[in-house]
Amino acid sequence: MGLWDGRDHERFRVDGEDRDFYGAGAIQDLRPFTSEAGLVVRSYSLKLSAFSPEVRELVRGRSIRFAPVQIHLASFDPETGTLLGLQRVFSGVVDGAPEEIGAIGGDAGVSLEIVSNARILTRKATVLKSHASQAKRNGDSFFQYADVSGAVPVFWGRDRHRN
Repeated sequence: MGLWDGRDHERFRVDGEDRDFYGAGAIQDLRPFTSEAGLVVRSYSLKLSAFSPEVRELVRGRSIRFAPVQIHLASFDPETGTLLGLQRVFSGVVDGAPEEIGAIGGDAGVSLEIVSNARILTRKATVLKSHASQAKRNGDSFFQYADVSGAVPVFWGRDRHRN
């Protein structure tokens, strides 16, 4: 689902395909994006309107955890209003979407927590975490006692039976 901060719904051509984007106040706050070289995991909070029917469908109608997210910057001609181009400024996944319910007369919103794709590189492959898989590598026994780690008391600098 596409959201944008324009007044009405719009269709944009992104990566060679036409996508519908819903506007009319769906996006309330988006801080500037920063870029730097390296593998830094960036996290952002995108405030969305809780009253927008598209936002309600997005967060309540499906499970969006780890759903892919792309944020594009659209440039428009100030005189004619025609689209000059789109530039992707962020690519990542949804990390959470807590709803904020304001006091009577206050604001309500959805805070879409997103993290950059660099987070994928911080995960270890689960197949590499077992002793059996490590032992296949020339008898590597690094994870031999990983399953009991923390459960066995270690007595450093004193006898086992004394306090």
